[in-house]
Amino acid sequence: MKRLALLLAATAFVTPALAADVIYDEPIAAPVAFDSAYTWTGFFAGGQAGAAFNRDSGLFSSTGSSFQGGTNNETGFVGGVHAGYDYQINNFIVGAVADISYVDATSNATYSQFGQTFGSKQDIDFLGTVRAKAGVAADRIAVYATGGLAYASVSNDLIGSGTVTSGGTAYNVSLEDDTDEFGYAVGAGVDYLVTQNVSVGLEYLFTDLGSSKTKINYTPVGSTVPTDSLTATSSSDLDFHTVWAKASYRFN
Repeated sequence: MKRLALLLAATAFVTPALAADVIYDEPIAAPVAFDSAYTWTGFFAGGQAGAAFNRDSGLFSSTGSSFQGGTNNETGFVGGVHAGYDYQINNFIVGAVADISYVDATSNATYSQFGQTFGSKQDIDFLGTVRAKAGVAADRIAVYATGGLAYASVSNDLIGSGTVTSGGTAYNVSLEDDTDEFGYAVGAGVDYLVTQNVSVGLEYLFTDLGSSKTKINYTPVGSTVPTDSLTATSSSDLDFHTVWAKASYRFN
């Protein structure tokens, strides 16, 4: 009986201690997942749209005649697609981008001759650039400078009649043009990551495609030699500004 009493007493003493250990031991904390930082490294592709403005038309002149000339520059729509790659090193970004855009902006240069208006209408049919990029990033925002090669398809059309008569002589009026289609583009921009895979931005570019020389010839009907005293020449700089908004999908 004494042994049984001692066993019961020991059991009563040890059981609360074991229960206390079970109740008050702190549980092991589960790992906590944190969102990773945004990165700009990866390929991207998207579209852009905006405005092109401040084209230089150039005035017509001639060594044989005095023309009253005028110019007209239009601000027009520009829009297209782009693709490139960015690489982030700490807070710095380097990369490259290529784009091609349709440009709907016309530049006119005119003069008066024989009581009529003559001149040329110049259009940049499309504009493309291949540029390097370098800048800095702060989480979702990146600011950069950019520059590189620019190229374009440029067309000129005659303004005025294709034939004219003066002093009893009939002339065929024709247009010659010498257009430089390659140059450079420089500018800057800012991008914002809406999500890790979608960015929007704003970009400014100054583009210089060199100079364009346009000549209007008056050739007497039946002859193949233009009349030098009536030939008019216009020289203009193919430089202009573009500002566009853009959106890109990023393959991170």
